[in-house]
Amino acid sequence: MKQPMTGKHQNRLNDLDGREWLYWTDTLYITTYPPDATHPLRKQHGAMKPPEVMAEIIRFFTKKDELVLDPFAGVGGTLLGAALAGRPSLGFELDPRWVAIYRAIQSDFIIANGVICRREEAVAGGEPLTGEMREGDCLSLLKELPSASVPVVITDPPYGINHGATGFSKETNFNMLSPWLENDLGRAPDLPSFLGRLQEIGQEIRRVLMPGRYLVMLVGDRYQQGEYVPLGFLVAQAMREIGFKFKGLKIWSNKATRRHLKPYAIKSVFVPNITHQNILILRKE
Repeated sequence: MKQPMTGKHQNRLNDLDGREWLYWTDTLYITTYPPDATHPLRKQHGAMKPPEVMAEIIRFFTKKDELVLDPFAGVGGTLLGAALAGRPSLGFELDPRWVAIYRAIQSDFIIANGVICRREEAVAGGEPLTGEMREGDCLSLLKELPSASVPVVITDPPYGINHGATGFSKETNFNMLSPWLENDLGRAPDLPSFLGRLQEIGQEIRRVLMPGRYLVMLVGDRYQQGEYVPLGFLVAQAMREIGFKFKGLKIWSNKATRRHLKPYAIKSVFVPNITHQNILILRKE
């Protein structure tokens, strides 16, 4: 009979075994998750992540029944992933459109046999999607939480720097701007403003995070005005400046939903097709 690990080898972070833990230390993270059953609703947002990917991240950085917080919850990908992983979750979202979509998903979908499906398609039983979504500015909502009360923060912050609706449409086919929302981080006029605002929010995240626990951020790099913008690195550095330790990253690409390569400046100059995202792993120490 396998004996539980004790002493300095006790796993205090998650419920994984050694082999599963080792797999997660690979900095290259390739997945093949197709759009899930909620995709027709969630695609209105554009920047949605497969719930299965979020569930894998959550399983590494939490134990069962530990709370997962997403301060930029969007249409609830992190909350859906938490439900798949058997964790309670709390999300903050400024835009009422995305809150309404998540609540519609909660109403119409359940988890059955380990997958998210429509209620009427479940053969028998199923678990409700219990993640809580609160509408409002995440900075204000974070201030309502007690210090050192959150086991993990996992989020995909908006980063529409210098983008109008045309720029978003060209890159994603969806307009994710919310020009009527004054505090929308995606409306930052320039990179320094974006990073400064993110640091302000990051300080509150660090306050509510338990010591020794993690902030995980999914951040895509950009290509603007003829230059590659290593946004993942810049965000990680901004978080280091407010006290987080940058523990590493995973380079994630989902083959099943990766867009086709576009012929940018063929036979002229090198322009990359950015088909990956950075999963930044930061720790409160």
